[in-house]
Amino acid sequence: MRVVSVLPSATEIVAALGRLPDLVGRSEECDFPPEVRSLPVVMRARTRDSERSSAEIDRRVQAARGTDASLYEIDVAALRELDPDVLLTQDLCGVCSVTDREMAAACRSAGVSPTIVSVAPRALGEVWESIETIGHAIGAESAAGSLAADLRRRTVAPRTPPEARPRVAVVEWLDPPILAGLWTPDLVEAAGGAPVGPSRGEVGERTSWARIRNADLDLLVISPCSFSVERTRRELEDPSLVRQVRAACGAQGIVLADEAYFSRPGPRLADGVELLRHAVHGSLGSLPMPAEYLLRGAATEAT
Repeated sequence: MRVVSVLPSATEIVAALGRLPDLVGRSEECDFPPEVRSLPVVMRARTRDSERSSAEIDRRVQAARGTDASLYEIDVAALRELDPDVLLTQDLCGVCSVTDREMAAACRSAGVSPTIVSVAPRALGEVWESIETIGHAIGAESAAGSLAADLRRRTVAPRTPPEARPRVAVVEWLDPPILAGLWTPDLVEAAGGAPVGPSRGEVGERTSWARIRNADLDLLVISPCSFSVERTRRELEDPSLVRQVRAACGAQGIVLADEAYFSRPGPRLADGVELLRHAVHGSLGSLPMPAEYLLRGAATEAT
């Protein structure tokens, strides 16, 4: 079977199901596991943003969406050459990837007719269901069922009384700050916390650092979409921005985390729950993931 994935989380799912040899093409943003980086790229961003600030990126994205312009381009010639049997995409966020409608149009142009599997999970349970959907599409039903069951076990929420749950906010963009929604409230609850921001299944909430500061947080997690910890740290070299972020520090501090553990709806969301569980209890320990404290302790230490 020949599989093309233009969704980083779907690429991770294919690998986790032991079907990496079937993967023949990817999007430029499909970078995990590292072995996939040698595969042909069939989709890439129209604009290089690696050196732009969060505010600049946000302005460009909002302008593009205002004109209904796609943020990505599809290599129709590469798609024709790869001639996939299955194409994995999404129809949830036009900022994160091309939509299934764009991929269907590209396939028609390329003269190929793969089975297009589009996933659009909005809650953590739906993420685990999407693993089973992809597993069925690529002939890995048994492995998908086992993986999904294991991930469900790992992310069962503790029976903590509401008044004992620390208030946790996860920020998925820095400037302007956006409080993460969709499956993120489920991650916080699975870690024993009380999510601050959108309700489960709702999209991220654009807000301000002043409002976050006034939210009486216990823990602030900063995990901008598409950013590594190193990239986030570079962004926070801006004195004005880091001053606002530090002022929002909760009693248990501020954690910087790789986006893969919060923004990508795949197996590593379970690792995100583990990270939150450790952080909520005051120590990251030696977690097998890129994460670090920006600040520890009470908000008064941040001023």
